[in-house]
Amino acid sequence: MTAKVFCDTSVLIRYWAEDDIPRAAAAADLLDSDATLVISTGVILEALHVLRTDYGFRNPALADLLVRFLARANVQLADADKGGVISAIYWTQNASARRLPDAIISVTAHQAGVDSIATFDDKMMSPTVPVRLL
Repeated sequence: MTAKVFCDTSVLIRYWAEDDIPRAAAAADLLDSDATLVISTGVILEALHVLRTDYGFRNPALADLLVRFLARANVQLADADKGGVISAIYWTQNASARRLPDAIISVTAHQAGVDSIATFDDKMMSPTVPVRLL
């Protein structure tokens, strides 16, 4: 029986940034194992922010990185449809990395069955749920 492990953002950051070799190696031991890895949209959003702002990751490389990770058979998304999130990331892949969180929010809103997304962000876009500026 394989372990089922929820991964905090810090594990993903060490794995992708490789900025702390002992911790990157420990993260790789877990993430490259056959364990079932569970993450949340919150973890994805936090990782996006840190990788973009602290480490200079840019689209489409950042989108590629996330899609390859999420597409693994042993990775589960706790609070959204994994296929929907992958599609949303592809939707914004050639846009600014700042649009990736909007896409993930859109998928989560769609899954929740809401009528609209209320926001003050006049650049917010959603392919599936109407955006309503307040």
